[in-house]
Amino acid sequence: MYRPLNMKLVLIFMISTLLPLLLTTYVVARVYIERNSNDTSILIDNTLISLSQSLSGYLNELDQLTLIPYYNDDFISALKVMASESYESMSKYQVLSITNMLDSQLRFVRNTRKDIMSTLVVSDNKPLFYSTNNPLNDVTPNYEFAETDWYRKALQASGDAVFINPHKQDYFTRTKNESVFSVARTIREIPSKRPISVIIADANTVVLQKMFQDIDFHVPSHIVLLDQERNFVYANHEVSPVLFRPMPENHSIVRDGDSSYLVVRRTVAPYNWELVVLLSNSHLEQKTLWVYLNSALLYIICLVVAFLFYQGLSRKVMGPVKEIIKTMRKVEQGDFTARYPTHTKDEFDVIGQSLNSMIGELKQKIEMEYVLVLKQRNSEYKALQSQIQPHFLFNMLNGFITLNQIGERELLEKSIIDLTLLLRYILNHSDMTTLEEEMHLIEKYSSLQQLRFGHRLQVLMSCEDGVRPYKVPKLILQPLVENAIIHGVEPLNSPCTLTVAADTVWEDGVLFVRIRIEDDGVGFDTQLLDEHGQVGLANTRERLQLCFPDSLFRLESAVGVGTSIIIMIPEAHFHENYYSG
Repeated sequence: MYRPLNMKLVLIFMISTLLPLLLTTYVVARVYIERNSNDTSILIDNTLISLSQSLSGYLNELDQLTLIPYYNDDFISALKVMASESYESMSKYQVLSITNMLDSQLRFVRNTRKDIMSTLVVSDNKPLFYSTNNPLNDVTPNYEFAETDWYRKALQASGDAVFINPHKQDYFTRTKNESVFSVARTIREIPSKRPISVIIADANTVVLQKMFQDIDFHVPSHIVLLDQERNFVYANHEVSPVLFRPMPENHSIVRDGDSSYLVVRRTVAPYNWELVVLLSNSHLEQKTLWVYLNSALLYIICLVVAFLFYQGLSRKVMGPVKEIIKTMRKVEQGDFTARYPTHTKDEFDVIGQSLNSMIGELKQKIEMEYVLVLKQRNSEYKALQSQIQPHFLFNMLNGFITLNQIGERELLEKSIIDLTLLLRYILNHSDMTTLEEEMHLIEKYSSLQQLRFGHRLQVLMSCEDGVRPYKVPKLILQPLVENAIIHGVEPLNSPCTLTVAADTVWEDGVLFVRIRIEDDGVGFDTQLLDEHGQVGLANTRERLQLCFPDSLFRLESAVGVGTSIIIMIPEAHFHENYYSG
């Protein structure tokens, strides 16, 4: 009666509160993401501007270093002399004067600039002068300077500075494996502009590393510096060159395998170099996702609060209904002490009182009929079991008398010990036992009988592992085995075989546990079964029906062929509570 009203209230609450809250949360998240993206873009652009200006200033300083020869006419004149053939015929004093003048100029540069590792002046393949920060360093003998890229590029630049990508100082003996970043320029005569030599200044690549090492964009990133030919000059991490062939557009997305990057680039003027930053696109998306997740979490919290508010209102109406359902479920599970607690003065109170009255009447009927029937079945079962135990003992005592009469004293003593073990099993166990224990009892009983019959009795036993733990009535198989031995094997003077086996078999789509007791003894006519009248056989069948109502008991026998008893118990019975014990 109240549920439609509750649903209407929930619908109104969702339209008036939850949906506007959801829309507001989404709009706030979008605005925050856009503003954060704009702030990040401004930060990156300003950082790149600062980096490009610093890099441009540094390149300009290196450019100015190679112009030092033009500031001193004597420097150029000395280089002309050293490059000429007459230099070899000059006196030691003249050579020393020229060398000291050049060294004073270049040493000043190297001492004032700690990043400059060396300066070298060559003409074709002839080193004219060099200055390094390693006093033991020397020019590599017979080095082909004219064949190097930096020498050819310097000549082609016609007097302009040429920046050389990081490379090895293989033209020096002591630092040939060190990586340097260089600037080279052709030194020419001022009037004729004829090239005299090429000067190259080598700077430590650590300068570039220090310039970029403290840059942080708050996401994993790569900083790459490309020269005017778009060759790698520096990268703070390993980057695939494929990303820059062709050069990606600014603020575009590039991919390298499973990784994607946002490209932000800026040209380093006036050298036409390119400073490129690759920002991890996945981390940028994660930041965006983080904002959405927080917005979703806020919305969920509001939704939970609203749900709790709704639950508080609906509990007053739905509480009694839930109590009635809870009481009925307890009764379904067999708890007939459950009662509905009447605490309201409305229609639910009347329904609850009627339910309590019905539960009381149902409990009374069950106690009068069902419980009495169970007690009667247990009494009948115990009566049948009490008949088997004296019958079993009577037959065993008769066997002992026979052993005593024929003088088998040792065999009689061993049989009494085996009987003691069997009696201990009977007295120390409950009415139910496992099929494995029952088979073990049969094994002991058969061993006792084999002492009596000797080679005339051979017993074959088998039991599947899966059926061993199944519960069966105690002494359910012993009377059948005893009948087979006494009525099937004992009358014959020839050897007989008794087979006791337990396994599973499918029949008509049902899985059965099959127990077989078979002998190849004298057999009998099944039409005369009532006259045969074995007590153990009849009691076993009745006990089996009491414990397993759907079980099958099959008896087949023929005179001179033998007897076969097959017990078929549905496997599902062993998982149900058919017997109370």
